[in-house]
Amino acid sequence: MNDKILENLVNTNPEIEQKEYMIRCLNLLEKIIPDDCKENIYRNIKSLKAILNIDIDLSNTTKDIVGYARYTGYDIVNNSLVMDEKTLKDLWKKAKMHTNPKDYYWKYYLQILLYELSRMASSKYDKETDTFWCGFDKYPATSINDKNKGLTKGLTEIISMELVLGTNIIFSECYIEICLINQLIQLVGKEVFLKSYFSNKGTKLLEQELNKIIYNPTLASYIFKNIEINYNIRMVSEQHSILGSIQLTLLKYLDVKINELLIEEKYEDVSKLISNYEKYVITLDKLQLIGEDYTKYIGLERSIIRFNEIKEKYDKHLNGYSRKLIIDG
Repeated sequence: MNDKILENLVNTNPEIEQKEYMIRCLNLLEKIIPDDCKENIYRNIKSLKAILNIDIDLSNTTKDIVGYARYTGYDIVNNSLVMDEKTLKDLWKKAKMHTNPKDYYWKYYLQILLYELSRMASSKYDKETDTFWCGFDKYPATSINDKNKGLTKGLTEIISMELVLGTNIIFSECYIEICLINQLIQLVGKEVFLKSYFSNKGTKLLEQELNKIIYNPTLASYIFKNIEINYNIRMVSEQHSILGSIQLTLLKYLDVKINELLIEEKYEDVSKLISNYEKYVITLDKLQLIGEDYTKYIGLERSIIRFNEIKEKYDKHLNGYSRKLIIDG
């Protein structure tokens, strides 16, 4: 692979400003894109219009904070990315509430920029049919499977936050989607998520991987449909059981996957899987922490109890394995 591809594309594009900074950001992103999924990013960089506003005067920040990512964004149709001046001044006003404002500002500036660059790297537009793809989404949608905004925004947030040290998913507006995606990643692996996202495969490959654990195409499809429904009603105050149902369904796959690993005597893999999965189980305490009314999520507590049952069941196997190691050693 030619390590200079991105650098050459950026340097020969007169519509990209702050080229050196852009190249550094794109190099971070390119490293996580599977080699056979780089067509979108290379094609889009050729004609990308990018205004980064790195050198703007942040001193005049008299207006109220309205959400630092409200006006910044990537436009798929016009292949343009703007780090909006008003948005950045709002971010600076928020940064001044922290101990080290400059560190906070540049950390989240980079995270926002990488979020939008990730969208760009996963996007393509067909002018003839006026159809565009971004991540797991297709517009206009020809079927319900084309609508995966929650999945797309959640993984985009995961990508951008993992590339920037010090950002915390607990502060993301997509925290619930991030947790559900990370539960899925423990089950099917991250590579299939990245491949699906950057090559616009929708949820097809993800469903195929789930079917390798439990062969039930309807159940696998149901998970992604409900993730989208749960995302679309996130502002609704009425009680619903969708989130609890998603988390409980994913635990069926976890239980089977752990059992298969035990049959293969992969005890260390089981221990790692349970530990990693637990980090992303959505609990009532976590929902309170992000300011959510946890009482509206009917059935969520049942899924938490079920995870603890699975953990306790397999902890007995792992404890027995540990004792055996001590005796044999």
